[in-house]
Amino acid sequence: MYKATQGDAIITSDVGQHQMWCAQHYQFAKPRQWINSGGLGTMGFGLPSALGAKVARPDDLVVCLAGDGSLIMTCQELATCVQHDIDVKVFIMNNGYLGMVRQWQELFWEKRYSAVEMGPSPDWVKLAEAFGAVGMRVTHDDEVEDAMRTAIETDGPVVLDVHVRKEENCYPMIPAGAAARDMVG
Repeated sequence: MYKATQGDAIITSDVGQHQMWCAQHYQFAKPRQWINSGGLGTMGFGLPSALGAKVARPDDLVVCLAGDGSLIMTCQELATCVQHDIDVKVFIMNNGYLGMVRQWQELFWEKRYSAVEMGPSPDWVKLAEAFGAVGMRVTHDDEVEDAMRTAIETDGPVVLDVHVRKEENCYPMIPAGAAARDMVG
């Protein structure tokens, strides 16, 4: 994403693995370039905050990096994007799970998964198109950067559904109640 945006975008995110990967790999160069709720646990925060950022800074590229679990909570805001021609780009890291919660259950609860699998998720391309936005999908790692560039170059709201490995983990992480010296990964 950093290469595709050339590091010149306002990035919004919800919470979860995608937030952590963004913090680790996107090289933010200026203030107010990354908008998220930090550790407050607010799933669904990314798309509404992207709308606000784009309205406030209409000449800037605004990308919402969302998890599929988070986006399902506020995807109706795509209608607002289309209705008011708010040109946000939504990149979904779609693993079919509430990924960070699944990771905790895998590592600390002996893979006793509870309420983390998304089950039938919408076809994000069709959903984007149903709202009047552009929908795109990527299923192979080597397609991601080019697809992101295409989404960025496309006029109007775009949803890019990026399929990621279902059980990919995000490291490093600190177990609940532990010190930084007890970091995992």
